[in-house]
Amino acid sequence: MSDTDWELFLRDLALCLSTYQDRGPAVVWPERAHTVLPSLDGGYGGVVPGTGWRPVPLGAGARRLAVDLGRLMGYPVQAYERLLAAGAALPLGRAGADVLLFPLSGGVRCRVEARGAANHQGGGLELRLRAGEMVFVPARHSCFLSEAWTSCRLLLLMLHATP
Repeated sequence: MSDTDWELFLRDLALCLSTYQDRGPAVVWPERAHTVLPSLDGGYGGVVPGTGWRPVPLGAGARRLAVDLGRLMGYPVQAYERLLAAGAALPLGRAGADVLLFPLSGGVRCRVEARGAANHQGGGLELRLRAGEMVFVPARHSCFLSEAWTSCRLLLLMLHATP
């Protein structure tokens, strides 16, 4: 992966955040994702599915992504990873912060809803999220992941922007 690939990838994340923070959920397909994703693989290797979100260890590519994105945006960003087993479902309640969520491998059905949206009609975003595609989930929204066909390694970037 070249420095240019990294910079273009970061630029697309920052553009999405600067456009959609304070507005609503969004999907981003960052340029050069195919070259950057292999360097983001977490540091836990064979993480056991269903053991919760774990902070990405120092030295991992995903940690570098969090640091570089935080520097670019001007606020702290933390990186967490998790392995979602095939067929498992994962509700993500409101995290108290905006998040960027994306599979590093595999794919998963993703439903994002505004707080209080009890039924699944209107007002939400639903898509099949695959490696290289990211979803921005504002703090006031919830997210539900399901229908992973194979184990899906997930990366979550928690954005600590000052209100």
